[in-house]
Amino acid sequence: MKDKLICSCERVYESTIREAVENGATSFDDLQKTTGLGRSCGNCRPLIERIIRDCGSLSDGAVK
Repeated sequence: MKDKLICSCERVYESTIREAVENGATSFDDLQKTTGLGRSCGNCRPLIERIIRDCGSLSDGAVK
């Protein structure tokens, strides 16, 4: 399976996001700090939030 580019402005791929979530990132803000994504245009935010939910990290609704 090809790794999907999620944040084209900062060149962050889905595998990088999933790895950060597995390592404890639970919010968009956490991912910004650890990967640098979403700092330019923000168009990737809805997709990133969906990936976080898909990884099961947000049982408490931490996406803001």
